[in-house]
Amino acid sequence: MYWKIQGILQNKIEVMIIGIIDTGVDHTHQRLKECDIKGITLFKDFSGNIITKENEFSDHKGHGTGIASIINSHLKSCNLYVIKLDSHNHVISEDLLTEAISRMVDCNVNIINISMGINSEITPAKMQHAINRSYEKGIPIFAANYYDASKQCFPANFTQTFSIGTGYIKEKQSFKVLNDNYDIIAKGGFQRVAVPNRSFAFSVGTSLATAHITGIVSNAYRNEEWKTIPDLKKWLEENSDKSIFSLTKHDTEISRNIINIREYIKEDITALTKVLKPSQNFRKLALFPFDEKEIQSIIENREQSEYDISLIIDTPRNIIHKEKNTNKIPLTKKLEDEDFLLFDTLVVGYFNDLKDEINTLFGLKLITECLMRNKNFILWDASVKSIIKNIIKNEKIHYKGEIFLTHIDRPMKKDIYMNISSSFETTIPSICVIGTNSKQGKFTTQLKIKKVLEKSNYKVSFISTEPQGCVLGADSVFPFGHKSSVKVEAEEWYHIINGLKNYSKQKKNPDIIITGIQSGILPKHPVYVNKLPEKLIYTNAFYPDAIICTISPDDTIDFIKRTVEAVKSFNYCDVLFYCLTPWIIKHEKGITLKTRLTDKEYDEKLSFYSENLDKPVIDIKNDKNETVIIKQIQNFFKK
Repeated sequence: MYWKIQGILQNKIEVMIIGIIDTGVDHTHQRLKECDIKGITLFKDFSGNIITKENEFSDHKGHGTGIASIINSHLKSCNLYVIKLDSHNHVISEDLLTEAISRMVDCNVNIINISMGINSEITPAKMQHAINRSYEKGIPIFAANYYDASKQCFPANFTQTFSIGTGYIKEKQSFKVLNDNYDIIAKGGFQRVAVPNRSFAFSVGTSLATAHITGIVSNAYRNEEWKTIPDLKKWLEENSDKSIFSLTKHDTEISRNIINIREYIKEDITALTKVLKPSQNFRKLALFPFDEKEIQSIIENREQSEYDISLIIDTPRNIIHKEKNTNKIPLTKKLEDEDFLLFDTLVVGYFNDLKDEINTLFGLKLITECLMRNKNFILWDASVKSIIKNIIKNEKIHYKGEIFLTHIDRPMKKDIYMNISSSFETTIPSICVIGTNSKQGKFTTQLKIKKVLEKSNYKVSFISTEPQGCVLGADSVFPFGHKSSVKVEAEEWYHIINGLKNYSKQKKNPDIIITGIQSGILPKHPVYVNKLPEKLIYTNAFYPDAIICTISPDDTIDFIKRTVEAVKSFNYCDVLFYCLTPWIIKHEKGITLKTRLTDKEYDEKLSFYSENLDKPVIDIKNDKNETVIIKQIQNFFKK
């Protein structure tokens, strides 16, 4: 049916028109092919004048296209009127947003979606007037609140709008009305949305939740389930799912008031430390098995451990290679009674990965002996914890020690949400180490950067994705790599990782936070369609200010750049420098082969990448590069 909106003329209310105030919309996207989309741009120039650009609303940031696609996912086809906001400095000001709301009200749309907001300690009077006009004309406004619901966000905090937060929601049609102000939580967790140029991206946020509730109520309006705002409020109450809980504290009384969120949560750093870190009863560690990569990492970086590494235990049939250094830690293949006096805690790696039966039996006997002596355990394989429980049960051992497993599961998720804010609020500088492939020294790079910064008297927090990080000074561990012990849905990673960042902030008040991924960002070979892009999910959730990229000698310049751009497309960040590994990794017939470059070959590759990449390329293990590391980090964060 014909509809003309810029002339404020409509045939009848038979045509439902949804107003979107955002960054624009790519009307050519396949997700929107059944939609009739019109719109304008409001542009604020250098002099403060707001200029109207008719019939121009292309999406320059990608946000608005995602919002439109979510709304349409509830309708399959709809009429959209878009007001794109832009300015000479790309800042959306209060007066620009107010003008957009007024224009939208004048256009007589049926519903308005505003997936953005302005922070103000004072109620914006002109915006309030525009909101009042919308309410009086019976046009409901659904506006995104901030992740931190304690911050004033307008127009979401006006009583005449529907303020939207995000909750733990599986079905996109579900939502929850929280209170008499009609604050609502909807699906804002990790999800795939449309972006310009016929593409898709993963995103998360209250803006997505706002789009979902707009789509839900628009569908109900089309089905004549409500007509007026009082009807809508009644409909929302009747269809509210009371089982939903908020991930961002939007289901508390603080949503429309300026109250410090910490007063509500009653943060308990001590309680959270008991969950995230081994207890103070863990002091002297023995490591098993010697040949494992994670154990080798602890040995190599012994000086960064907060524990006394007193013994290394090897399997009977392991051939100890000469290049594997024990770093002056005693090593044994056979424990005598006096050896057990050297440690109070046994660190057990991926014990089930041992191939030789003799080695496996040795491991079982070692664990049993430690249980009988009430030794503590640090584990990163849940199956090993099950073995320990079975041994205790079958051997009827009255075990009094402690077992710490590096993991993130639902009970731990609840502990995090109960004891720390899980909303995005950390303003501390942050760095994430990414890579183009596996076995490039990403964890080594993180530890090196931490060490270099601490030598320069910087206070560093460290969130490790490698399980052995719990022994090497990490504030917390999020082990999503090999045999992942992260047992929560990917859409919740954002909130959990923000909780871990806020925990680091409260615990240490650091100058900088460091983390890193495992393996490579982009697959070099085809992957299963249902395989989640975990590395991108993690980097997006951590949202670093800067990245450091590890590269391999056989990487093409194009692949390196695509890896970096994949991360930068989700995060406003830049590369500090690249770290070149001397190892070439090849996978042939299920076997991983490692070949090390000669010194000459390595120097040639270092020169090649330095000439073809726009940032320094270094050998992270060369102490001469410490000056480069500090300089690049300091110069970036001085901007």
